[in-house]
Amino acid sequence: MNYRKPTLLLALIALGACEQPTAPVVKDVELLSDAAIASFAEQISESNSVKLPSLDGLLRASRKAIRASDGANKRAVRHFRAAHRFASAAEDSTEAGNEDAAKKLRRQSYGHRLRGVVAALGTEAVAGAVAGSEAGLTRLQDRLNGREISEGAAKRLGRIVELMDRAQAMLTSDKPVQALHIALTAADGIRHFSPRYVARKQIGRARDVIKQAIAAVGDTPTEEEAKSIKRARKLLGVANEAFNARQYNRARSTAQRSARLSWGVVNGRAG
Repeated sequence: MNYRKPTLLLALIALGACEQPTAPVVKDVELLSDAAIASFAEQISESNSVKLPSLDGLLRASRKAIRASDGANKRAVRHFRAAHRFASAAEDSTEAGNEDAAKKLRRQSYGHRLRGVVAALGTEAVAGAVAGSEAGLTRLQDRLNGREISEGAAKRLGRIVELMDRAQAMLTSDKPVQALHIALTAADGIRHFSPRYVARKQIGRARDVIKQAIAAVGDTPTEEEAKSIKRARKLLGVANEAFNARQYNRARSTAQRSARLSWGVVNGRAG
């Protein structure tokens, strides 16, 4: 699929009067504000017709699929349990002050979650994720068509265009895990035009999945599950504090860490 390249705002440079006394003055160049673009991005993220994909949504669908199979999808369950182990180990590394190791472990956890989704839902779900990100990009471009936007916004939009080209290439090359990762990255790129929105939604999701984790273990949590839920609650509190302080990126990333731990418990119990 071909995408329109974003319109870059031309830089207007005023030369010194001594060098160019008759230089023309350009007036009333009106930019579409970043706040307006953020509002568009929020509307697209909430649109039922666009269906912008999210990893949380795919994890929920994976759990339902595994339960419907009565635990027969052992491959998906193995990936989700591995994802939980790596996520827990990442928090151990963070508490020990080894953030480099923690980042590596989180990447490994993320990779297993993607593989678990593909194993549970198949390539049709990946194609749906790519299509959802395509629809979101098209809707955003339609809203911005014919308007001037800041150079920063144009670069971010151009990055999303490039990601969608790559996602399509991975999909047609039968590389579903890579295609899914890129499609989700593109979808997040659209959402991240509004950091406050992303942080608020992620905190809400983290809160919901903690409840699911508690329900999943009931009165018989393992030591590892109890530890993960306790950590998830603590991280959610930190995320709320960061949000109230308008530290939206920190709030988002901390809430993601919380949800990662809780999802490990939930999907680990699905099989």
